[in-house]
Amino acid sequence: MYAYEWDSSTGGYILTPMPLAFSKEPRPVYYKELDILGFDKYWDYDKNDSFPYMWAEANNYYYRGRLVAKTKGGSLYTPPELVLIEDPEPEGYPLRFVDIPAMVDKNRQLMEQLVQETIKKIYNTFIEYQDKVDVFYVAFSGGKDSVVALDLVQRALPHNCFKVLFGDTGMEFPDTYETVEKIKQICAEEKIEFLQAKSKLKPENTWQIFGPPAVTIRWCCSVHKTTPQIMQLREVLQKPDFTGMAFTGVRGDESLSRSEYDAISYGGKHSGQYSCHPILEWNTAELFLYIYENGLTFNNAYKKGNTRAGCLVCPMSQGKHDYMKYKNYPDDTDLFINKIITTSGKNFSKENYDRFVEQGYWRTRKSGRELNFGHDKHVFEIVKGQNVITVQKKNEYWKEWAKTIGQVTSITNIK
Repeated sequence: MYAYEWDSSTGGYILTPMPLAFSKEPRPVYYKELDILGFDKYWDYDKNDSFPYMWAEANNYYYRGRLVAKTKGGSLYTPPELVLIEDPEPEGYPLRFVDIPAMVDKNRQLMEQLVQETIKKIYNTFIEYQDKVDVFYVAFSGGKDSVVALDLVQRALPHNCFKVLFGDTGMEFPDTYETVEKIKQICAEEKIEFLQAKSKLKPENTWQIFGPPAVTIRWCCSVHKTTPQIMQLREVLQKPDFTGMAFTGVRGDESLSRSEYDAISYGGKHSGQYSCHPILEWNTAELFLYIYENGLTFNNAYKKGNTRAGCLVCPMSQGKHDYMKYKNYPDDTDLFINKIITTSGKNFSKENYDRFVEQGYWRTRKSGRELNFGHDKHVFEIVKGQNVITVQKKNEYWKEWAKTIGQVTSITNIK
């Protein structure tokens, strides 16, 4: 929402009282990220993650207001290239921590204004919709955005007026599960009901059944996240056709599509469901200030250089992001990488299989025919000007789905 300027005195930044059309999404950089990328070969710093050392905007690394390094490229198995621009400290002196308390103090006035406006929006939404919905809940993911959204909601509303719902895909970072356990404990202390939804199907099994998700075949979110959440709420409310209001951590700066969201939307994925995005206009400069000022639970995945806390292997992730995930969680990530390899219908050598995975070609799958267990279940032909569909392997439900293409006439007594 607000623009920011680097502050050399604190090593952080200062918000400026003017709107920002697009944020570069600054994020704190801790020693573990520096180690993984190989900065420890060139810079001296204490191996302590109490505070960050610098900030990153995309692949640019800033130390006390100066651009000191960049990274280029990177993929699942290949580290990004380091480009050193200037020494952070003269004569090789150790890096200094960002003075987080001083940075927070300098931004207190603008942040307080932003926070109060957001709390007011949440409360007004509750008042407007309390007679229209059956349940209010915070859609919790374990990431920084949902942690902030949850804290704002619990400040705005009575704790018995909403629930917290974590959609466990079974593919989350190990650090995310640690964060969830901490939040669950906090909710218990604050008497906030915490729900955890999870599919009965294990992801390693669904990847084998459906094949790995792809950019155009993203079955994973509905199977492992949204549907289990709706089913969980139906069970808790004992009402199959409930209407809900989800408070989310969605922010417009995260993507072009999200930048076009309205503050309150209806039925985006499920009819009868409202979504309120209270921090839609926040950027990460404000987000991290809020986390630091209020001492909120901080997912350790961010301290290890992960820019987002999502699934271990995702068709929408690539490049340096994949590398950081694999370096941090190799065994957990390998479980799904092996599924990509064992389900592929490509006749590759071991070397080419690795390239197929590392370069992300698996993400481009368009159908089940590209899997080693895939096959055509029907053939579409035009015979004498007529559309003819021949079912190769019919099942007991074929007559039902056949109705979707028109009237069915039986020539013989088919069972």
